[in-house]
Amino acid sequence: MGQARLTRIDAVRDMYAAVDAFRIEASAALEGLDMELHRALDWIHHDRYDHWNQEVRRGWEKITEARIQLQQATTARRIGEHAPACIDEKRALARAKQRLETAQEKVEAVRHCMRAIDHAVDEFRGARTPLASWLESEIPKALAALRRMMDNLEDYLALHAPGGTAGFPAVDIPADQPKPTEAAGATVAPDTILPAETGEDSP
Repeated sequence: MGQARLTRIDAVRDMYAAVDAFRIEASAALEGLDMELHRALDWIHHDRYDHWNQEVRRGWEKITEARIQLQQATTARRIGEHAPACIDEKRALARAKQRLETAQEKVEAVRHCMRAIDHAVDEFRGARTPLASWLESEIPKALAALRRMMDNLEDYLALHAPGGTAGFPAVDIPADQPKPTEAAGATVAPDTILPAETGEDSP
């Protein structure tokens, strides 16, 4: 006949606390990642995209202004058939064109990054969903099972250790021992090991 070695249930309590701490930390980590992703998407989709589109509009405005100034300078400085150099105005127009070209390149770069980031975020969310579902459904089941285990162990120890606590020291309990009952006005001692059923009377 085998024997069940009943020990302190602190390990079960520790396991419960560890699982619950993992649930809290993992859930907080997912929430933190969701917030960071939201900020990153908002930055690339709105802040940067809007910024460079605005720069494109300003670029066209600067080019228009530079062309008007060049035309006015050419008209004002023309002497007969001789066209004035208007070097400063031409340089200003060239700079305006360069700024517009840079802004347009930035818009295309932002669009490319948006597509890449959106794809990466979709992959992350696909991998996140099973973990989030597991944390929301399976972890509570595990915690409930551990809680039932602790309750059952505490009830068992209370039966076999009158006046004791759930932290009662290790007790050897035969695997098939029935619950203790009162006999002749006495109770079974908590550290008693009942003899195996051998067919012979105990001395």
